[in-house]
Parts: sequence; structure tokens; C-alpha cells
Amino acid sequence: MLRVDEFVGLVGLGLMGTAMSTRLLAVGRRVVGFDVSADARQAHRARGGDVANSPADVAARCRLVILSLPSGQISRSVCLDPDGLVEDGQPDTVVLETSTVDPEDAETLGAELHRRGFAYLDAALSGSSDMVARGDTLGMIGGDAATLEVAQPVLSAFCREIRHVGGVGDGMRAKLVVNHILALNRFALAEGLVLAEKMGLDLQQMVAVLKASAAYSKAMDMWGQRMVERRFTEPVSRIRMHNKDAQLTLDVGRRHGAPMFATAQLN
Repeated sequence: MLRVDEFVGLVGLGLMGTAMSTRLLAVGRRVVGFDVSADARQAHRARGGDVANSPADVAARCRLVILSLPSGQISRSVCLDPDGLVEDGQPDTVVLETSTVDPEDAETLGAELHRRGFAYLDAALSGSSDMVARGDTLGMIGGDAATLEVAQPVLSAFCREIRHVGGVGDGMRAKLVVNHILALNRFALAEGLVLAEKMGLDLQQMVAVLKASAAYSKAMDMWGQRMVERRFTEPVSRIRMHNKDAQLTLDVGRRHGAPMFATAQLN
């Protein structure tokens, strides 16, 4: 069975990619990173990472490559276009898709990579970039169990828990459900705190009350204090990514005949 050495490839060095590279470097992995942004590449080098010239260069140097990208279309391009992963990747290279993508796109890309001798897991993560950086996220993994066994030592660096939820695409399906509920919890928290403020309640105390109440949700731990302090710099997530994920959830919901009334209003 393939074993992953100390080198881990990472394509995409945005908020989540930076958090993953930071965590992997902290536990002693060498991270070969690539991003289209020169600033992102330079920041990765400054953290102690190795910088690649292209996705193909990443795959030539690493037997496991993590994708952390804005969309499924970009993931497909990074893998299959000229200078992509398949150009210089070795047989049995493991590709971990941590980007939030359409489950059907994950299935299609996984099948194409399999035909070319690569292994593929859709490795959806539940948690903010801060949680990833401290190793406190949940991994929802779709794909072959034996491939997951190979990837587990890397995933364990930033996942406190790893759940194998089914075949390729099922990791993304689970992630969409989680994101759907989390977004609504976050919205309910913000709306509730505005109501509390308008009624003259102390917001610090109100967050403590909410956390102790039947209304508790993880969103209160992640965003409650930030909302009270109006601390919106140094984001742990971005609105444009919420909008992308919400639209993806609506599209998947329509395909499966699932009513998505609350998400349609929120988005």
C-alpha cells in the first residue's frame, strides 16, 4: 500500500489552504504549495513551506495533493488541464478535494482521475480556518476506504474527527447539509442579537445566556463574541464563499426535490 511521505502537496493558499499549510508545517510535514497569487506563494514560503511552479510541479514532488480551491470547475482545471496534476503526477497519487464542490462534479472528477491512475477522495471539512489551523475540524470523507487509510495521517493533522460517509461525492453531500444548517444558525444568532440590542439587553450576557440555553448552536462559539465586538477584520470565512455554497445547496436541493425555503430567503 502507498505510504505518504513527509511531503504534502497543496494547491490553493487562501484562508483554508493557509490554515492547512500552517497546521501541517506545525506537525512536521513539508508542504509543497502552489497558488496563482504570487503574494500567497510568498506568504507560504515565509511560513516555512516549499513553493511549486505549477500544479504539475506539486504532483511531481508529492504523493498526496490537497486541493483548496474556490470551485469544482477550478479543481477540474487544476487536475486535468496542461500543467495540471495529471501531467507529472505519479501512479496512485492521492488527491484530496477539500474545496466545497457540487457532489456530481466530485464524482465526475474522481472517475476521470481514477482512469488516469490517481486515487481521489472528496474530503469535506466542517469548521472555520481558525479551527483548521488548530486541528479542530471534522472531516467528512467520501471515497474508497483503503485510500482513506493512506490519507488519514495527513487528515489527522487538522481533523479532530474523521468520518467515512460513503462513496465519492458523499463527503460533499454531507458538507452541504452541514453548511446549510450552520448558515441558518449563524443568521438566527445575528438576528437574535440585534433584537436583544434593540430591547436594551447586555449582549455579552445574552451570548452567555444563549450558550447555556436550549437555543445553543456551535455558531455561538464561532461568531458570538465577534458579533458582540463587531470584530469583522481577520475573517475566518468570507461572504462570497457563503453565497457560492448557498447557491450550490439550492441547486442540489432542486435536483433532488428538497424544499429549501429558509436558504432561498437567506441567499
